[in-house]
This record gives sequence, C-alpha cells and structure tokens, in this order.
Amino acid sequence: MKNILIINTGTGWGGLEAWFYKTAAALQKRNYTIFILAQSDSEFYNKSIEQGFNVTGIEHIGDGTFLNPFRIHFLVNYLKNNSIDAMFLAQSSHFKYGSIAGKIAGTEKIIYRRAIAKPIKNKFYNRLFLKYFITDFMSISKITRDMNLKDIPEGVLDKSKQKLVYKGVKKDNFLNPELKSDIRREYKIKDNELILVNIGRLCRQKAQQYLIEALPKILKKHQNFKVLFVGKLGGKENEYLELAKELGIEDKIIFTGFRNDIPSILKQADFMVHTAIYEGGSPWVILEAMMAGLPIVSTEAITIPEFVQDGVNGYIAENKNPDDIAAKVIKMIENKERAKLGQESAKIAADKYTFKKMIDNIEEKIFEQKLN
Repeated sequence: MKNILIINTGTGWGGLEAWFYKTAAALQKRNYTIFILAQSDSEFYNKSIEQGFNVTGIEHIGDGTFLNPFRIHFLVNYLKNNSIDAMFLAQSSHFKYGSIAGKIAGTEKIIYRRAIAKPIKNKFYNRLFLKYFITDFMSISKITRDMNLKDIPEGVLDKSKQKLVYKGVKKDNFLNPELKSDIRREYKIKDNELILVNIGRLCRQKAQQYLIEALPKILKKHQNFKVLFVGKLGGKENEYLELAKELGIEDKIIFTGFRNDIPSILKQADFMVHTAIYEGGSPWVILEAMMAGLPIVSTEAITIPEFVQDGVNGYIAENKNPDDIAAKVIKMIENKERAKLGQESAKIAADKYTFKKMIDNIEEKIFEQKLN
C-alpha cells in the first residue's frame, strides 16, 4: 500500500476539504505518495499543489458523471497508470463515479467516506456499488453510520466493510496553546464574568438565535457572564443583533467574526454552548472544545450525544428549544464541579479523538497495515 488517491471537485473550502488536506499531509509524512484529482484553481487544488501532492485538474463530478463512458475511461487509465493502491471518495456523485472506475481498474482499496448523517437512497445502483464495488465504508460516528444505512437492506453492505474512524484533533494545539490575545481585555469582559463561547459560522444550521432567545431566561438567575459568538459572519449578524436588541440583552453578546486563534479562545472560556439544529457527524468545534478541556452544553443536533455525554462531560438540550437551552446553561453555571466535566471532556478526547489516533486507525483499519 503506497499510492493514495483523493478525489474532490468541490470548489469551496469546508470541513471535507480540510479533512482531506490534513489527512493527506499526515499520510505523506508516513511515506505514502499522495495523488489528487480536483477542480482546477479551486482552493483545494491550489493548497494541494503547495503541499507537494501529485495534483491533476479535472472537471466537476456531478450526479450523472458515472454514466459518461469517456469520464470513466479517463479515471480507469489514471488509476492504472499511477498504480493507485487506495482511493478515497466522499460525495455521493464521487462514490458512484469512482467505485465503477476503481472496480474496472482493479484498485485494491475503494473507500467511501461518508460524513453526513443522511440515509443513502435505496437505489439499485447504490446497492450494487456498496455490495460489489467498494471495499470499505468509512464512517465518522456510529450515529452517522446508522443513519446512512437506515434504508439499505440488511446484507447489502457486509459488516466487514464497515469501518468506524472518528475525526481527530491535534492534541498539542489545544492542551497548552499560546494565548495570542487576552480575550477579557480585548472585549472588556470583567474578571467576575463567565465566558460562554459559541463557535461556528452565523447561519441557519448553527442556529445561534436559539441561544440568544435563551439569554433573558438565564439572566433572571445569573447576570455575570458574556457570550462570545466566534465565527465567520454569514449574513445573520444583523438579524441576530436586532433580536438581541428586542430582547434587551445586546450587552451580553459579542460577535468576534472569524478568528484564527481558536485554541487560545477555548483556553480562556469557561464552557461552550453549541445550539446547532443539525450536524453531519463529529463537528470540529465539539472535538476541539473537548480536547481543550471544556464542559459543553449542546443541542442534540442528531450526532452530538455520541460525543457530549449528558452529565459526564456536559449537558444535552433539546433542539430549537430556548427554554431547555437556558435550563442546561443555568445548570452548568450552578455546577460547583463544572471543572470535573471539563476534565472528563479532555480525558475522552485524548483517548478517542486525537489526530494521531485517526491516522493510525486509517492505516490499521482501512489500509490493513500493522503498526509498531
């Protein structure tokens, strides 16, 4: 097992691109040769070239690309000419296209990494590719895997192909990070005020409005806190500011915009509050907060209870329910042993969600390599 191919024709830079890039760079350091097929001039394409991967530009892969014999012919030849041993596919369109070409080319490992918690459609071709073409179905959480296979008949995807590989966080970045900025001084937060942090782009999915709506209820019992909303301003900030003004709590919230010092911010926060209505698998911000040793209040968001265990390293609130979010935040504020929940977060993360463990799992579970 030497030559690894990653196919991704997404044009943006999101969690998938970041995972592919970081994983490929780590495998490269372990003496694997990395090949990339990406859309020319996309951010993933350009960063991959800078990293020294073997990059080839291709056209976008759409839902119908797997029916194009010329595109299939190109990929079959590419796989054979570059002696590709293993191929990673993520999007549904890439799964269909890559699995056909990989099967024809005789590629040893055809890996479908599914990171979105939505059922795979019970279509004939999906059953065919899952049963006979791919060699490994790689899931990033148990809940994600179960959701993916909910509509697929039993026996189509052999359990030996189902591989659980959690995402991983670089532990050293979060245990003792350099404090790049004094958050209290920068945002004029008093020493006796708790810092609650919410990290994520301001958007419908992350649903920060439910936390804002919960604040008046929290303020009835506790006043000494500030909420930092950390993340790219996604167009919702004006709406959220207006909501905060209507509720009379605008002095309790701070929109920082995008920050590149997340480890430093987490180190200075007291706990995280995550109010997303949906998460595809294991959100980076949850794993990073755990690695930093933070207790977490989070909505269920489908997959979160696999990572935030209610009463163990945080509290789980009901989706879209400001009253329940407020109750769980109050419970966290009043917990005199809150630090123990944070310690449990760090312990769980160090045991299961380190970046090194993720790469080791890929080598052992997917590539079937024996590590020392």
